[in-house]
Amino acid sequence: MYQNYIMGQTEFVLNYDYNVPQNHLVRLINAFVDSIPQEVLLEENVAVTGRPLPHPALMLKNPVICVLSSNLFWPEN
Repeated sequence: MYQNYIMGQTEFVLNYDYNVPQNHLVRLINAFVDSIPQEVLLEENVAVTGRPLPHPALMLKNPVICVLSSNLFWPEN
């Protein structure tokens, strides 16, 4: 059992007036991960009791963005 994966889903309303530029790296990562078929990301044998797992697409985006942004902003010499 997985949690429903809906972009923009939050527990409470955050009204930040911030727009990510169209050519930003996170938009490319978002499009790439969202293009991966769900059959590849989701496991078949998942427990049906307990707290639902976070969606694998969301869990994949976070480390990719962290690694790429750390290399962009703090490159090693």
